[in-house]
Order: sequence, then C-alpha cells, then structure tokens
Amino acid sequence: MKKILLLVLILGFVPLSVFAELGVGGSAFLNSPVLIFQPLPKDGVTLDDFTFGGDVRFKLSLLQIDALALVTMGENTIFDIYADAGIALDLLLFRLSAGVGPTMRYVIGGGTNDLLGGFNVKANADVKLGRLSVGLSYIMNLIIQEGFKLDLNWSTGLLGATVMFWL
Repeated sequence: MKKILLLVLILGFVPLSVFAELGVGGSAFLNSPVLIFQPLPKDGVTLDDFTFGGDVRFKLSLLQIDALALVTMGENTIFDIYADAGIALDLLLFRLSAGVGPTMRYVIGGGTNDLLGGFNVKANADVKLGRLSVGLSYIMNLIIQEGFKLDLNWSTGLLGATVMFWL
C-alpha cells in the first residue's frame, strides 16, 4: 500500500512541476504608510525604518499562494507571517497578483510576548527577467467588523521591494 501511495504522489508531482512555478526570494518594506503620504522622518531614513524577510510563492495557472515572513527590529522585535491566496496574471514580462489571507504577529519586548492574529490584503507587481523577478509589493491590514463588513485601512499599509528566483 505504501509503494502504491508513493507512486501516485510521484506521478502526480511530475505534471504539477511542469505547469507550476515556485519562487523564493527576499523582501524589504518601509515601515511607513507611504500611500497616504505620511512624511518621512526629518533625520532621514535609517535601517530601523525597514522590515526584512523572505517570500515564497507558488503559482499554478491563475492561482498563486504566497507566504511572507518579516522581521522588524527596533524597540520591540516583531515577527510577521502573511499567508495569502489569490490570482496572478502574466502580461508579457509583467506579473500582477493580489491575494487575501491570515496574518500572525509575534511581538517580543516591552515586558510582554504577544501572539496576535488578523487578516491582510497583498498586491504585487513584478517584472520577470527569465528566472529572476523584481517587483513592488503592498501589504495592508484587513479588518472584519460586525456583520462581516470589511474595513480597508489604508494607513496600515507597507510598501516594499521584492527579488524572487523562480525554480
């Protein structure tokens, strides 16, 4: 039975790997909601004003699943994980994608270690250059109010750059 299950998994993986794409890369986000034109600090932008992390994307046809892990250093250390599912459209050498999913945040410092949850919306615009892609990403908190009314809070968004290597 184990051999048959293993054979089915291998035979299922081969066609999936032909039509699917897997991307692995790094991201850097500015810790300022730039889309609402919040002014940058007067003393300039330092390394503490950025959030860094890794990004993994799996694309099959129009479906894209994205997992982004970010670390913010500063007074408190914050670990964020964004898992999104959505659509991705390839237009010539551009890839436009958008997804929605859960967010997990772990805050270390300030006397507490808090694990928080929520939802997010993420949009990507990438330029594909062979196996390499370079693009912009925007992540925004998604707040679900009573009665499942959505509240898109533009002031919570982060704009960043991503470099991906596609396997």
